[in-house]
Order: sequence, then structure tokens, then C-alpha cells
Amino acid sequence: MPRDARPLVRMPPALTRWWRGQPRLALEDSAAAQLVALTAMAPVERLLVLGPDAPGLAALIADTADLEPVPLAVLTDARPPAPAPGVDTVQAEAHRLPLDEGSVDFAVLPHQLRGWDDAYALRVLEEIWRVLAHNGVAVMWEIAASRSDAVNAGWSLALRRNGREPVLRTFGQLGQLAYDAGFAWVQTLPLRPFLFPPGPRLTVLVRKEHYTPENTGRG
Repeated sequence: MPRDARPLVRMPPALTRWWRGQPRLALEDSAAAQLVALTAMAPVERLLVLGPDAPGLAALIADTADLEPVPLAVLTDARPPAPAPGVDTVQAEAHRLPLDEGSVDFAVLPHQLRGWDDAYALRVLEEIWRVLAHNGVAVMWEIAASRSDAVNAGWSLALRRNGREPVLRTFGQLGQLAYDAGFAWVQTLPLRPFLFPPGPRLTVLVRKEHYTPENTGRG
């Protein structure tokens, strides 16, 4: 039987919902609580989180930053999310967000990049640029590409989904995509620690600088 045709062992729905709540958040996105202090996120900022498990992460960040606007979680797959009170949740494709231009101040993309090739990643980053306000920022984290072919091969085997191997990138590769999408400022962010899966992370902050007569006071 071909490798990808093997029957999959699936967790029971109740166990899946449990894992996608606090346990997964505490392990895979364990550094998220540090995000507020590292970026000086203000309580008035409008937060957007993208991903299949976005509601729980949006709630954590909003609680930590004491955000006043209700955060928005955009689900990028069809699985039912774990409940998260105080979070607006919609379902959409990452490159087609149901948001107006310049409508959010802070976007978070956790562990999404490895599922996208460069062409699609660029489309998503262009869409993030569109919905961010002037001086808005987006933060992304993902498993980092290694200089070791053996390490990369191990990650490819462990992170393969539905027969597709993950796309692991360096800072330079992701930075180039961000510049191509229109971001004027790209930097690494010392977001730590990530507990699971063990291994190095690529954590990047990008900023939108979009000057108009309105936001420069010359309108």
C-alpha cells in the first residue's frame, strides 16, 4: 500500500478538542505570553490571530495585554475551534481576510508558514499588509530551517501532513518574502521558550509603514 494511502489513526473528537485548547497552547505556543512585553503592545490595539487554533491564542494575548477592542480569530481550516470567550471568530482563507484595509494593528501567525509554498506565503503576507494600519506589526513564528540536511530531513518526516512536506525557511528567505509583500521593516524577535516540538524557531516581526496625507497630518 502506498505510504500516503495508509489508514490514519485519528484522535477521538473530544480528545482533539481538549488538545487544541490549553494543552496545545501551553506547549506549542508557550512563548506567546512574552509577546506583549517584547513588542510593547498597547491596550487599544486591535488584534488579529490566524490559524486553525487561533481563538485560544487570541484570548491569551488579549488577556495578557488587557486589550480593550475584542480580538479577532480567523480560522484557516474547517475543524471546529476550542471555545474562547471574548474573541470574535470567523472562518476564512488566509489570503482572503474578511477585513477592511487598515483595520487591525497587530497580527499573529503562529506555526502557519511551513504549510505554504513561497507563492502562497507571499499572497498571505500581502493580505496581512493590506489589513494592517499604518505602523501596524505582524509577528510570525515557525520551525526554523537548519544548516544540517539531516535535521531538516527529520523535521520533514515529523511535520509532513497529508503527504506534503513542510517548507522550512531561514530568516533571510522569510525576510525577502516580507519585503516583496511591501513591509519596510523586518527583524527577528527573541520570543522564547517554545516547549513542543523541541527545536529552533524562526520568530520574525514585520512592520507596515504606509504613509498617506491622513496619517502624516498633511491631509
